[in-house]
Amino acid sequence: MDESQKKAKAYWRYKNILSLLGLVVLLSYLFIIQFSVSASLKAFSLSLSGNFYVSFFIYLIGLNLGYYLVSLPLNFYGSFILEHKFSLSNQNARDWFKDEMKKWLISIFLSLLLVEIFYATARNFYDFWWVIASFIWLTFSILFAKIFPIFVIPLFYKSKPLESNELRDKVLGLAKRFGIKIMDAFEINFSRTTKKANAALVGWGDTKRIIMADNLIKEFTVDEIEVVLAHEMAHYKLNHIWKLISAGSVFTVLLFFILSRIVGPAASAFSADGPFDMAIFPAIYLIIVIYGFVTMPIQNAISRKLETDADIMALKITGLKDAFTSLMKKLASKNLSDENPNILIEVLLYDHPPIAKRIALAEKLIS
Repeated sequence: MDESQKKAKAYWRYKNILSLLGLVVLLSYLFIIQFSVSASLKAFSLSLSGNFYVSFFIYLIGLNLGYYLVSLPLNFYGSFILEHKFSLSNQNARDWFKDEMKKWLISIFLSLLLVEIFYATARNFYDFWWVIASFIWLTFSILFAKIFPIFVIPLFYKSKPLESNELRDKVLGLAKRFGIKIMDAFEINFSRTTKKANAALVGWGDTKRIIMADNLIKEFTVDEIEVVLAHEMAHYKLNHIWKLISAGSVFTVLLFFILSRIVGPAASAFSADGPFDMAIFPAIYLIIVIYGFVTMPIQNAISRKLETDADIMALKITGLKDAFTSLMKKLASKNLSDENPNILIEVLLYDHPPIAKRIALAEKLIS
């Protein structure tokens, strides 16, 4: 094993341990809040407003802020200290905190909006709320996947049209080969925060565009970049976003159905004022987190299958096996990807096939 892979395995050992610790912290926080201050936080919220949704908003702000502060040390270590320890980050502490505040504000806005809609649905359509809630979640997922990146990415990174006419022509030509109409191709200053490289096809309708990290443009060959973009375009051509949304919807419907059968007994167990008393929200969210952890291996397996399909299409259309192989090896080195992780780690945590399997696929497909 070369030094790069030794470093990658050490990096991901830390990352996996931190992921597990993060889950433990979240579950512990929800458990402790449920059995300690949840009722008091509810009373305080109601003292500020007699309207359920306003008071629930206050309750959720307190719950979310408390968790953010509790998890901040672990988050800071995992996304700042560890990234610097392994020479992956270009950020200073001030910029990291600024970005974290943006992420928190976006997260809390979306989560509060969804939870308020969820409770409004449950309180007004008691018998079949889980069906309506599933439909709302599906709608949100579509909007999130199609529109959200266009509005959020500019909050963190500046973009500009590609300066290289050769690369731009290559991108537009590749899109034409895939039968995809894109608005243009842009470079984002990804190096502002990290040494890692990435690219994506984002947008909806006439707003579809290619975005590429400046790290990718500066440090990879044109053929390697073409393979990256072919993979992203293959996702679009194969309707993978819709397939992921469909799969996610199945898991969501099942989750809401389970909740519809659990919230009643949970309310009785906690002597709550009905199944959607805000005081038992931590218990409900605890169930959601556990459900997400249990179903994660299945969802990751679906994602890995789609990633493999995208690799196959990218390789067939470009025929650039050597560029694909060199790309994978560069990404493994640059992003510190573990090329050949433990099978249990792969099944539990990997939503992409490991690098070694992707290279083996290319060798098998184009010999």
